Amino acid sequence: MLRSLSSSVTRSIPATRNAAMYSTSAFQKRETAAEEKFVHEHDAELISKLRKDLALKTTEQAAAAAALDAAIDAAPKLSPVDAMGATSAHHAGAFSKKEKAAEEQYFRNQDKERLEKLKKH
Repeated sequence: MLRSLSSSVTRSIPATRNAAMYSTSAFQKRETAAEEKFVHEHDAELISKLRKDLALKTTEQAAAAAALDAAIDAAPKLSPVDAMGATSAHHAGAFSKKEKAAEEQYFRNQDKERLEKLKKH
C-alpha cells in the first residue's frame, strides 16, 4: 500500500525541468503584466491630478484677471496732461503753493541782482 501511494505522488508531480521552465515563463509574464498595470494606473492618477491642478490654476487665473479688470475700471482716469506728469487743478495743494513761492522768490532775487548791478554802474 505504501508503494502504491508513493507511486501516485510521483506521477502527479511533473518533471522538475519542464515545470521550472513553464513556471518561470508564466511568472515572468504575470510579473511583467502586473508591473505594466501598476505603471498604467500610476500614470493615470498623475494625469488626473495634473488635469485638476490645471483646471484650478485656470480658474484662479481667470478670477485674478477679472479682479485686475475691476481694479483698472475702478481706478481714477487720468487726463493726458496728468499722464505726462503735469499737475492738474485737483492736485493743487501744498506742493503747488510751495512751487509758486519758490518761483516768486527766484524772480525777487533776480530783480535784486539787477538793481545791484544798476547801482554799481
